[in-house]
Amino acid sequence: MHRIDGAGAVDGLFTEGSPATGQEATVLTADWLNEVQENLVDLITFAGIALVKGDYTQVRDAVVALVAGVVGTGGGSVPTTRQVNGGGLVTGGGALAADLTLSVVAATIGEVAAQVATDKAVTPASLAGLISISVAGSSMIITLGTAIIQIFKTTVSANSTLNAPLPTTFPNACMGAWVNGGKVGDYGVSHNGPFASGEGTTIISIQNAIDDPVSVTVLAIGR
Repeated sequence: MHRIDGAGAVDGLFTEGSPATGQEATVLTADWLNEVQENLVDLITFAGIALVKGDYTQVRDAVVALVAGVVGTGGGSVPTTRQVNGGGLVTGGGALAADLTLSVVAATIGEVAAQVATDKAVTPASLAGLISISVAGSSMIITLGTAIIQIFKTTVSANSTLNAPLPTTFPNACMGAWVNGGKVGDYGVSHNGPFASGEGTTIISIQNAIDDPVSVTVLAIGR
């Protein structure tokens, strides 16, 4: 294909001519007309359509067929008979004849904790309900699913037992408690430090057999 280049053409464009300026009208050349004709003919026949004299819709039909991917390389639109279907964690889909929605459902905190569902996605929000760390003063509470770890400091009077309140209540049970601390610089066997003598959902009992008050750190794990 080329732009008109016959006599009277200006920059590849047609002119009507102007006697006032001496500009002649553009001459339609046979080679330009043949190129226009043959390009249109090639478009129609490439689409598999036979040329019919007097049919004014053949160029349009050829373009529609090519865009739809019916002929050629199939690079046009995808046939509406094709399907887009979900799989794995993705649900939804269907035939391309209509708009489609594909979805991935987020697991709830309870579903993540249950560890059963295989068709839900774990999100930061669902994990946030299972893993948390809170700090208040000298206390720290760590939640890992149904497990709760509590760390806090307290002081036990000399030769006494302290029922130390837990920073938070264990919903079900305390599985174990440990005490770290003793009389600084005293390594005598009789002064081997306080120990956890009892455990519950709200308190940890700490016994101190030393003749002085002792500061301790308590670690309690429960559910």
